[in-house]
Amino acid sequence: MENTQTMNPEVYSANFTTGSRTYFINMLEAKNNSKYVKITESRKVGENEYQKNRIMLFQNDLFKLSRVLNKALSRIKNSGSEEAQGDDLVSMSQEHETASVPDEERPFPNSGKRWTPEDEEKLEFLFKAGKTVEDLTEIFGRKQKGIESRLQKLGLTE
Repeated sequence: MENTQTMNPEVYSANFTTGSRTYFINMLEAKNNSKYVKITESRKVGENEYQKNRIMLFQNDLFKLSRVLNKALSRIKNSGSEEAQGDDLVSMSQEHETASVPDEERPFPNSGKRWTPEDEEKLEFLFKAGKTVEDLTEIFGRKQKGIESRLQKLGLTE
């Protein structure tokens, strides 16, 4: 008999409400063990009707988003129109930027590591199966340039 039990991929969940909108933040784990965040905005548009907008950000995109948000928060802080919570967010984000990030939390934990023959075989198989370079960066935890260079070395691209 087939086992149909599935693991809950949710790693972290939080939400907050502002006015008529509620934001749900869910960190999930993909099958390849990489993390991604799903952000859902829900707002009431009728008596019992809600409109939902959703975005998903993968691990390497989260670090990029964090940098952009930090810059925006800094500009808000410098303009003098922030709330007390804004100060906390900016200081927390600045602390995060200066702290050393463990390998497993870096956007590309395998960047700079040697390619094993097994990795090369898997890369070739997945590339031929139609995976994009962006997909492969997530799967292998390597930078786009590293994936592209290895594909070229393997003779799969020009």
